[in-house]
Formats: sequence, C-alpha cells, structure tokens
Amino acid sequence: MRLRALKPLALIIPLVLIFSASALADSCISFGGFSCANGTPDVARLGGGTASGQSVGFVLTGNTFTVFTTNGKAASDVIIIAASAGSLGGASLNGNAFVSLSSFPQQGAINAINSSLNALGFGNASSFGYVDLKTALSAGGSVSVTASGLPAGTALYAVLLGADGKIAFITPNSEALITTAVVPEPGTMTLLGSGLIGLAGLVRRRVRS
Repeated sequence: MRLRALKPLALIIPLVLIFSASALADSCISFGGFSCANGTPDVARLGGGTASGQSVGFVLTGNTFTVFTTNGKAASDVIIIAASAGSLGGASLNGNAFVSLSSFPQQGAINAINSSLNALGFGNASSFGYVDLKTALSAGGSVSVTASGLPAGTALYAVLLGADGKIAFITPNSEALITTAVVPEPGTMTLLGSGLIGLAGLVRRRVRS
C-alpha cells in the first residue's frame, strides 16, 4: 500500500520541479519590438536607492540612479520599464518620455510591485511604460539616469539588450527601485539646493550679528 501511495508522489514531484524551473527561466516577456534571447537572462542592477523592506528592493533617493550588470558584462542598449500607481504622462528619463504599455513586461513582477505599492500606501499599479535610453553599457561600467516628473509609487526595472539586440539582462524584484515621493525636475532640485544654501548663509549672518 505504501509503495502504491508513493508512486503518484514520484510522478508529481518531477512535474513540480519542471514547472518551477520553467517559471524561473521564463521571466522575460517580449514588448515594444524587443524580443527575448534564449536561455535565462543575466541580472541588470539599479543603484541609487536605500533598502525598502519590500519585495521591490530599494527606494530611489534623489532623482538619479545608475544601471549596471552583476557580472560586469556589456550591453548594447539600456531600457527602463516602469509600473506606477500614478500617471507616467509628463515623466521622463534622461529627457526621454515614457512610451505607454498595456501591462508590465516582466513575468511575475507585477505581483511583487503591487504588494510593495500597497504596503507603502499607493495601491495597485495602473500605468505602465518604458524608455529606450539608446545608450550602450560598456563592460564593467554603468549608465547614469536622471529622472524627471516621476510620480510617487513608481517601480523601475532595467532591461538590457545583448550584442544581438535581444533582451539578455533583466532586473529582479530585489534589485528594483521604487519612488515614495514625486521626483522633481532637475531644475527644481537645483533651485532647492540654491535656496538651502542661501538660507544657510542668512542663518550665519544672523548668528554673527
């Protein structure tokens, strides 16, 4: 009887492993004319944040971040994809506006994104888009990205193309960025900095007098 009971388990376990492996490997989704390379994608990382404590790993600090690869490999192009609880209309990266998408082009990520956005009080993502930076990433290097007008509650992921022009690198949830406040235009950041400097000077003059 025990042997008979074990036989179904022996059949089920390999099937579970097969489906789990395919789910892990098939995390790339073609979008906007960009198709996926064969095999499991390498990791594209985003720098410029602090730990969020959520599935989407980091909170964007300031209005700039960097894109690089874990293994230091080169990429022929850098594309940033976004899911936002607000509107991406008017937002840009390195001066390039977002191209609208009907859904988020990374399998399984939207669940982590919505979980993180809800935990932070923003609700589910309802706006999706991407920016093709048309910038190559050199081996061992990084690409700097300046954001403008991003709404609070926006998750950012990178998708990098290999030498063949196909998606070869993607950002896992743990390496993605999320905004908890509106990212102002760069000019606004400069004015804010100038205002703080002026205020500091005024305080010093008052102390001296």
